[in-house]
Amino acid sequence: MITQQMYTRERRGVYRSTEGFDTVAKSEALEHNFVKKILHPFCVYAAPSELTARGEKEESQYPAALHLFHADNGETVIGTSRYQAADFTGQRSAFFAHNYVVPAARAEEIVQSYGDYLFADFAHSYEGEPGGTLPELAAIPAAAGKRPEPLKVLQALGFSEGLFKSLLQAVMTAVAGKKKIYIALDVPVRELPIRAAELTEILYSVLPYEYRRRLGVITYAQEPQSRKYIHLTFVEKGSLRPGDRSIEKDFTFDLVSGRIGNADFGDTNVPYADLAWKLLTRSAAGREDFARFADQMLRSEHPERRLSLALYNELALFYEIEQGEERLYEENKSLVLSGLLSYLKPEGAIESRMRLNDMFLERFDREFDLIRHKGIPEPVILESFKDYFVLRGHSYKVKVVDYFINGLLNSAVAGREDVLSSAYDIIESEDELSAAFFKRVLAQPVFRKQLMEPYMESRLASAARSADILRFVLHWGRFLPEALQQAFVRDAVRDYLGEKLLQEQEPVSAVAAIHDTIEQAEKEQRRGAGVHPEALSLLEELATAADRFLLNRLSMSMLTQEQLLEIAFLRYRGAADWHPPLDLMSKQKANALRAAYRWFGEENPDATIFAKLSPKELDEVQLLGRRWLQEARGAEPFERLPLAFYYSNDREGGPLDYEKLLELVRVKAGENKETVYRFLAWSQGNPLFTVSNKKLHTGYRRAILRYFQNHDREAFKNRDFRKTYADTARPALQNVYNEARSQLASPLARWISRSRFQLLITGSLLGLVLIAAIVMISLLRPDGQETALPEATPSPSPVTTAGAPGDISPVAAYVLDSGGAGEGGNELIFTFTDPAACDLFNPQQVHLMNAAGDEVAQSYDVEATMRSCTAATPQAGGNEPAAGADDESPTADPAGGVEESASPTEGAGDNSDPAATEAAGGTADNAGQTAETADSSTAEPSATPAAGSGAEVQPETALRVEVTLAQEVVIPAGSMIKAGGMTLSVKSYPQPLPSPSGDPAGDEELEAEATPSPKPTVE
Repeated sequence: MITQQMYTRERRGVYRSTEGFDTVAKSEALEHNFVKKILHPFCVYAAPSELTARGEKEESQYPAALHLFHADNGETVIGTSRYQAADFTGQRSAFFAHNYVVPAARAEEIVQSYGDYLFADFAHSYEGEPGGTLPELAAIPAAAGKRPEPLKVLQALGFSEGLFKSLLQAVMTAVAGKKKIYIALDVPVRELPIRAAELTEILYSVLPYEYRRRLGVITYAQEPQSRKYIHLTFVEKGSLRPGDRSIEKDFTFDLVSGRIGNADFGDTNVPYADLAWKLLTRSAAGREDFARFADQMLRSEHPERRLSLALYNELALFYEIEQGEERLYEENKSLVLSGLLSYLKPEGAIESRMRLNDMFLERFDREFDLIRHKGIPEPVILESFKDYFVLRGHSYKVKVVDYFINGLLNSAVAGREDVLSSAYDIIESEDELSAAFFKRVLAQPVFRKQLMEPYMESRLASAARSADILRFVLHWGRFLPEALQQAFVRDAVRDYLGEKLLQEQEPVSAVAAIHDTIEQAEKEQRRGAGVHPEALSLLEELATAADRFLLNRLSMSMLTQEQLLEIAFLRYRGAADWHPPLDLMSKQKANALRAAYRWFGEENPDATIFAKLSPKELDEVQLLGRRWLQEARGAEPFERLPLAFYYSNDREGGPLDYEKLLELVRVKAGENKETVYRFLAWSQGNPLFTVSNKKLHTGYRRAILRYFQNHDREAFKNRDFRKTYADTARPALQNVYNEARSQLASPLARWISRSRFQLLITGSLLGLVLIAAIVMISLLRPDGQETALPEATPSPSPVTTAGAPGDISPVAAYVLDSGGAGEGGNELIFTFTDPAACDLFNPQQVHLMNAAGDEVAQSYDVEATMRSCTAATPQAGGNEPAAGADDESPTADPAGGVEESASPTEGAGDNSDPAATEAAGGTADNAGQTAETADSSTAEPSATPAAGSGAEVQPETALRVEVTLAQEVVIPAGSMIKAGGMTLSVKSYPQPLPSPSGDPAGDEELEAEATPSPKPTVE
């Protein structure tokens, strides 16, 4: 029901108990909050300045102010405020306001009953007791009367066609936005509400329903004022003052002065405004027809979108065409068809917007009639019909395809290539239409000849690259694979592929892309989402054709390594796998490329990749490989180098040209000789370089020797080289290193090395003679008379601590180096000069002392003991020790002398006299070992310490006990141990003397292990 509210000055009201303006009566259902927040702000009245200025007292001269608006809660308010000359006191003027409130459930009534609302009857005063209750109404009471014709009203108010159209657009803009509209009519002020209501009724009659539901209006206001819910305000004459900043952005229509503000919408054609002006000449029912049409077409649109003026411009155009204005369609075919489609595309729109669908089909039939009469279709029309084809819910698909076929036939006959090209583009853009069209074309030989073949030719000819040919095939393979079965299609595709490949700047990359495309298509097919087998078969034919093209096009002299590795057919296709078979020259090139691919594309290639190559093919491959290797930045990886210099496995001296190979490595290495050393180390595990584990190929051996002789003579003086490469080399390479070191030694060192055995025998004989001479001299001298013999400088003895009186301690303790790096081990050797002491020494544990040597840090059990306590057989006349032996006499002990003289032969690199090196004349390091050996063999023996003297005896010749500890421990050299009651300092066991061509560094490293006694000096 419709509720009421009345407001004026009274003694009291609904919301106040004292005198003043307040609601004096209302319907019981009307909420208090709505009254105070919504209605009270509109219960105002400002008398016209014109009347107050002259002190007008007649109430009828004052205009009533009608307001009509829609609140946020959906309720519609229609009310009026009118002037009262006297209030309840009779002494003051006042005003009286009366409002009707239409509930939200009846909000739609405004679209039809706007006239009743604008001309509603209102009470002029309230006669009841203040605070009373007003009844609810079923309808708003309206004043009866005939409405004047719209055009006459507009003419009387001074509105021309253009001004009315501007006002209409301003109203629609204001409702959709935030601007306000202020109108000053050139009428007497008391007539203003009536004329304003008449103009507003005309606006309502041509406005779409959505605007009617929202428009708010006030028919009189003293001054322009922005108010919530109000869009259109009629103001007193003279209130629209120029320069008023409060309204400078709003629409103003001053009919008195003729000033129109912000309502210049230009000369743009506005179909809706044109239609609205036309509708004013029709009956009210005629005007309502368009409003209903527009509302029906926009019912599914968002409410805010229904306020778009552009939509109503389109609908106005459609409406007029529907009413028979075909001229509008002819002038705007593309606009009309595309506009209709925009309304028909949503799901179910063909049924819900039947009037628009019928309008579209009528236009289609008209266009089809033109095609039947040999007309040429317009591309924009074709585009619209393509869009309609894909819509659901219509039965015109076959007709649309027929339209395209007939239109293209007409264009072909007329020679309109431009239309044909555009039409095919449109058809291709929609797979469903394309499939339907070409199925129809393929089914008719005439259509196929006139449409299909020229289309294929044009599309393939327009392809920019070979990849476009592949995309063309994939496109057809997805929606119409039977087209690819046509012989002319397959032939044309192959021909144009070759033509496009000739134009490629990078043919290798282009062919590789073809193979990538095919691989991707095969993957999709395995997943069940790929192309048809017919398309895949054609793609494979194209790949084979591309491979043949590339094979013929490639130049071995210009090929880069990157290009080679991109060639797809080298990965899987041998020379015998081509169908049809290759000719001889192509086969040779394919073999060479395949070998080159395996050489540079596989890991660890070997000579088997050349197994099936002819000599000519091998030369081509190696020429190509050498060029790439020379262009490379470095020599590594080494695996690719040997094959560049391969001849055959039957070649004398080895299968490679080792001289050139090493030269290439040397050049690539530059100043970094480590690269050459790494290559030599790598090569010893390759059968192309080794005959066996102990022998290199002869040619390789000679090449290595020549390299060191000509380019790296100082290599064996380099400690890092010796430790990292020479000492760790396998026997085959070690032998060559020894030979190279010998060749690089000084002449004296080489002579000593060659005469080593002879020097050993000679030295031994001289030692025996010298010992015999000393013994004879000692026997022949008179008693009591001592011959002054040269004093011998005693060798430093290890630290020993007697466990008990009478104990005989070992001469020295050694540890065998288990790791080969001087770190120590778990095997100890104790050397003695007395056999008895050797036999008595039997430790059960070995104690490792702390750094100070005064406490036991760790104890280890002895697992095994080996003895060598048998003295060597003495020479004649020397079976007794010389007198004074206990006093460190320089007289040599026979046994000791023999052992001492033999020692340098077995351990020359470790125990030779340093003076011997000087005697050799300062030879090079790599000859020092041999020189020392010779000196030790020929020099006079040093004084040998007597048994039990504690002097050091060489471990290789001395009496000794070898002890193996139970645990896997490492006793480092230089540590203090306690064994058999003795505290000893452990030394590193000397290494055996290497061969004459061995590492001279060993001499220097072990030279300090034993300090030999100086040669005695006889005065």
